[in-house]
Amino acid sequence: MSLADTRVIAAHNPHRRRRSKDLPLYMRIILLGSSVSENSQVGNFILGRAAFDSEAPPDVVERVGGRLKDRHLIIINSPQLLQTNISDHQITQTVRECVFLSDPGPHVIVLLLRHEQCSAEDQECVEKVLLSFSEQVYQHTMVLTTQEPTETSDILQNIIQKCANRHFSLQRSSSPDDLLQMFEDIVKMNDHLECAEAAQCFTMKQQITERLSEAVKLNLVVCGSDGMLKSSVSEQILQQTDRRSDVELHDRQISVIELPALARLSEEEVMRQTLSCVSLCHPGVHAFLLIIPDAPLNHEDKADTEKIQRIFSSRINKHIMILIKQDSEHQTEGLSEETQSVIERFGGRHHFFGPKTQVSTLMENIEQMLEGNRGEFYSTETFLEAQMKTLMKYDEIKKKINSIDTYLLSQGNEQKISLSMKKKVLTDFF
Repeated sequence: MSLADTRVIAAHNPHRRRRSKDLPLYMRIILLGSSVSENSQVGNFILGRAAFDSEAPPDVVERVGGRLKDRHLIIINSPQLLQTNISDHQITQTVRECVFLSDPGPHVIVLLLRHEQCSAEDQECVEKVLLSFSEQVYQHTMVLTTQEPTETSDILQNIIQKCANRHFSLQRSSSPDDLLQMFEDIVKMNDHLECAEAAQCFTMKQQITERLSEAVKLNLVVCGSDGMLKSSVSEQILQQTDRRSDVELHDRQISVIELPALARLSEEEVMRQTLSCVSLCHPGVHAFLLIIPDAPLNHEDKADTEKIQRIFSSRINKHIMILIKQDSEHQTEGLSEETQSVIERFGGRHHFFGPKTQVSTLMENIEQMLEGNRGEFYSTETFLEAQMKTLMKYDEIKKKINSIDTYLLSQGNEQKISLSMKKKVLTDFF
């Protein structure tokens, strides 16, 4: 059974609430905030080490494990969900990943809030984000502030009251043990939060459920190094239905997921993000939309396209559409050699995307690609098979290099392939 299949079954058959008051072996905690540095500070405080990077991209959700006293903890860190300018689409996508990483559900959700910046707009954002997880979310939620003013604002106090007056103020003299005690108290009362609605990617409102159930699912993954361009494309696709993450367009129920820029991530994080992205698309990805600018590609653009090709393998080519971003409404007469090379490398399909682009035209091109693929999609199994083939090829190259070394030594030849040359061979191969 695939990872995607497992997730769907879990969503439709939620775990029964445990009656025992015993604490779980692993306590899953989600940190929600609006600042990368502040989220990292709190995550590092809980785990007692530099587990989170304060310079990490804000759109990356990290999962890190550790121990506090005798308790195993898993921290899911989302440093952008409480930003007031975040779109409904970004909320949906980020909540979806938080639920995925905390399966079968988080035990505690920590709101990182600031006294001086807590406004009515902040309260509205907090409520929207929390209710995206579950209607029972407040039973599992607490507020954490990193400074102690002379008095607490009415708005912040309202949020704290909704969280059953659970509030922790992080001071220099604060102990992680005190915070752990609050976590354990929440777990003893409630066990984990069942996020069936969020796990199903924001099930649509009741009055349109039947209509959506008859639609054909279409999973789109937006790729590229420029986060603003990806959000722009996603929003233009979704804008016809109030920017929800699952919409109907061209008689299809459409889900849009943005893959974080891979160039700035470690190899381990690249593998986690790409696998997570494919796994969230059940039963698989129907179309990858890779955005590149209508200009010379910079270093990050090149690195991102190369990593996408390497990680997903050539099997992505039949499912990918290159989107060429243009600032003007007129298409350029010709494409640069570099841009043309990227298009050809990924199968030859491309579409110009600009401020005057009609989403319907883009969807028609995607529909043509889907017809050519006869309903096939890029599944989790496809992804894992690609990784296995890569590992097998890697082993073959290592064996060939070892054979050459053995042959030269058997001939009494002291000349050997240097380590740098071996690295170059492996790098060129991949």
